[in-house]
Amino acid sequence: MQQPSDDGVQRFRDQYRSDVLPPGYSGWRHVALVAVVGPAVIAAALVLASRTWRATDLWVVPATLLIANLVEYLAHRGPMHHRVRGLTLLHLRHSSRHHRYFTEKAMTFESTRDFHAVLFPPVLLLFFGGIAALMGALAMLLLGTAGGALFFATSMSYYLLYEVLHFLYHVPPQWPVARLPGVRWLAKLHRLHHDPLYMLQRNFNLVFPLCDWVAGTLDSGHAPQRALQEKGAPSK
Repeated sequence: MQQPSDDGVQRFRDQYRSDVLPPGYSGWRHVALVAVVGPAVIAAALVLASRTWRATDLWVVPATLLIANLVEYLAHRGPMHHRVRGLTLLHLRHSSRHHRYFTEKAMTFESTRDFHAVLFPPVLLLFFGGIAALMGALAMLLLGTAGGALFFATSMSYYLLYEVLHFLYHVPPQWPVARLPGVRWLAKLHRLHHDPLYMLQRNFNLVFPLCDWVAGTLDSGHAPQRALQEKGAPSK
């Protein structure tokens, strides 16, 4: 894997590896943990739901996907890019580290140890899983066992899909998965978001850009010109 051409990015990566990255960190072990725990809890929830579900319960799945898409959008546009009391660690990890580790001109890993700068820490799987479980328990009271279990399974599936897709946006371009049409288009949106000129303005959805489209923050290639226009500079 090639090193980034930007000396500032390379210096930050070297500093991150020295000061932040745990000495015994293994990127593939991190991937394996997410790949095992995530599907396992989803499967357990689906088994629970299957005991009582009916066709009329399945509306919970698209409804939960819409809610998750909105939560992703608001979290990314909000505390991940703006300091919010009580959520400063999200801002530190995302804006202060991830966006300095990967820029629009240096989006790919150099080694598997760089997975640490992309994947959520394993503790967040427990954190988000706990929140989804609490909300799923509430949904069980309102919608029944199947409805609550489907809510939890869909929420965790969205989390897992976020992790997988975000990982794929930072793989080397020669990897076959990077050339898949859907992945390639979404990776382009994410690369544009990593441009410092407009990372606070465009492409906050990573999974599917529904809220970006509704809010008018979706941009598939013209954001740099728009950013210049918004600053009053002439566009090319």
